[in-house]
Amino acid sequence: MTSSSLKIPRLSFWNPRKNLPAKISRKNKERDFTLSFARAYIPNIRSLHPKTQKTAVKYAREIPINGCGIADFVAVSWNQKNGTKNSPLSDIDITQIDSPIIRAFELKISDWQRAMMQAHRYRYFANSSIVVLHSDKLKNALEYIDTFKKINVGLWAYNPISTKIITCYTPRPRNPLEPKYKPLAMELVAKAFKSLHSS
Repeated sequence: MTSSSLKIPRLSFWNPRKNLPAKISRKNKERDFTLSFARAYIPNIRSLHPKTQKTAVKYAREIPINGCGIADFVAVSWNQKNGTKNSPLSDIDITQIDSPIIRAFELKISDWQRAMMQAHRYRYFANSSIVVLHSDKLKNALEYIDTFKKINVGLWAYNPISTKIITCYTPRPRNPLEPKYKPLAMELVAKAFKSLHSS
């Protein structure tokens, strides 16, 4: 399976925003941007996180954590040597894995300030939270790279045409600000991932 055909599961859940008038074209652009980024990210985890040994991964998009927002894309990674090397990913219960890393991504085509605020909320359940902007909109955000560093939120850019991911600042994984939310995030990613791979 090529990265361009990689399916990225979306968690199905009731969302009150669906009752409001939507800006369909903008929503679709951000959805397409997220899908394109996810398909570029998954096969390149080793190069994007060169110091990690946790390269087995389950992933999903639109993961809601009450009080923390809805993360556009979440990847849960672990060291496959921990008793999971020969198991199919869909069979592995990530809620039982020792020391998994959750990376939550907020993707925005342009509004980096809003993205930064949303990504900071993901720090309550994620080990690492990263804003991903369209590469054309990176320049303004880069002027505030010190702010991203101070609040421990990463800043990346993505070009959907070249599928190139630019890593400006990648925070080291840390304990979530509210560790009690981490198991729920893993459970929701596992549920979405399993629904896609068991159908």
